[in-house]
Amino acid sequence: MMNHQTLGQIQISDEVISKMVGKITGATREISSMSAGLVESIGKIWSGRSGHNGIVIRRVDNSVEINVKIIVHYGSKVHEVCRELQQKVIDQVEHLTGISIQAVNVFVDGMTSEAYPSKS
Repeated sequence: MMNHQTLGQIQISDEVISKMVGKITGATREISSMSAGLVESIGKIWSGRSGHNGIVIRRVDNSVEINVKIIVHYGSKVHEVCRELQQKVIDQVEHLTGISIQAVNVFVDGMTSEAYPSKS
C-alpha cells in the first residue's frame, strides 16, 4: 500500500492576476492609461466589485484569457506596443503564478494628444 500525501490546493484569484496585469501595463511607457468602457464602469458601481479598470480575466478550462483596454501616447507604434504588452503579460503572469495564459487580447480605446515621455 502506497501512502500519497498531497499538500492541498492553490487558488489565485482573478483580482491578483488583474493587479499583475495592471502593474505590467503601467510600466509600459508608451501606454498612457487603461480604459474602462462606460458599461464596465457602471457595472462595477452597481455590483460593488473592485478591480482594475480595463482588465477582464476569463477562466477557460485550465488556462486564463486576459482582455486589456488601453490608451496609448501619440506617436507610439501601436502594433508594437500591443505585441510588447502581450508578451510581457504572458511571460510575467505565467512565471509568477504558474497559470497558463491562453490569450492576451489588447484593445486600443484611444490615443492621448501628447507624445510619450522620452527615455531618461
